[in-house]
Amino acid sequence: MTPTIWFSEHSLRLRVDVRPDGSFPIQRSAVRGMSVERHLGDGCTEHRFADGDALLGTGCAGPTASAADVLREVQGRPVFEMTAQHRAMLTAIAAETGAELVLGVAEQHVAAGDPDHVRSTHRFVATLLLTLTGDDGTRHTQSVRWNPTDGPRTLALAARQTGSQMRDRLGLPLAEELPANADLVLLPGFAGAFFHELVGHPMEADVVASGTSYLGQQLGQRIAPPWLSILDGGHLAAGGYRSAFDDEGADSVTTRLIDRGVVGRPMNDLALAQRLNTTRTGHGRRQNYRHPAIPRMTHTAAVVEPDVEVEEPAGNWIAPRGLRLEMMNIASGAFVFHAPISVLHRADGTTARLGPLRIVGDGARALASLRPYAHQVVGYLRATGGCGKLGQYPVLVSFANAGLRLPAGSVGVRAVRHA
Repeated sequence: MTPTIWFSEHSLRLRVDVRPDGSFPIQRSAVRGMSVERHLGDGCTEHRFADGDALLGTGCAGPTASAADVLREVQGRPVFEMTAQHRAMLTAIAAETGAELVLGVAEQHVAAGDPDHVRSTHRFVATLLLTLTGDDGTRHTQSVRWNPTDGPRTLALAARQTGSQMRDRLGLPLAEELPANADLVLLPGFAGAFFHELVGHPMEADVVASGTSYLGQQLGQRIAPPWLSILDGGHLAAGGYRSAFDDEGADSVTTRLIDRGVVGRPMNDLALAQRLNTTRTGHGRRQNYRHPAIPRMTHTAAVVEPDVEVEEPAGNWIAPRGLRLEMMNIASGAFVFHAPISVLHRADGTTARLGPLRIVGDGARALASLRPYAHQVVGYLRATGGCGKLGQYPVLVSFANAGLRLPAGSVGVRAVRHA
């Protein structure tokens, strides 16, 4: 029997810029449609789609009447709308914080499953991105999560606190030079993208199956300290992307990409589970109904096992903010990240601000060199962004990480002269 998967959605991506002149330019993209996929074996998939519910009339491996009702029902659900109250709230926050603001909303009403059993869910994420510019032109950005049910005062408080911390960093004296032999500390909640790139993409099952993943070549081998685990699962996030099942209707399960230092299990969808003769992990995701599901990350978390003692840096250390990938070679593990702003913590207890940095290294060496800095795990995401793969962008992802330290020399840290 050929496995068949139905998928239906009513989804929204929204971006609202709050400008100093009081204008609110809005970018809004909403989609409503349906797809059906037949899995033909050995990773081959036949994908058909149509707007609205037109696909139900084609007779293509039609769902049962009850499943068809669920597929239709999600398309009739309402999505988020900007109101005058939202505008007033954003205007007040902009005036109070002095920051440029971007409100992002990513919402999905989704139904997925086989012709006999389809289930539905509601996924909603909203963030407010703050940007402040220092006297020397340095731009500092940070995102806060917004839950509309909390009311405007809760968001205003979070934005005020975040803006104050950002101004404190921008107000630090600029270090005259980048110190030699300084550790790099990845603070909780500020380095999720680091592990998304170094571990997440190389552990997607299609990449592993292609033979081009530097981690895929070391499945079952120790590559990191025994206290480090890197997990992925749509059900894990308390404050990020969250879903009990993927876009094929498979349960989201905790997938240990790095299992206490050992390269663990790749993330898969139905096609790759068939090809690799394994069970599904709930990582079949798609940009929207017009695209086939492929193995994608959901919420990637780097955690320090609870029984390990954390360590403070002995000398100077650097805490980067806003890590952004510049280059990643999945086959070799070589990487380059950019940090637009970092804080230098000197051994004498003083602090200074560093200009833009470029962090260069090798994935296997970096993972092996990590030291535990803090058990606390903090999540992070931006609803205006997402992850791109095989022409599908953006697909919403979120990150989380405990505090981790890269000792001096385990990665290269270079000042960027022309940011």
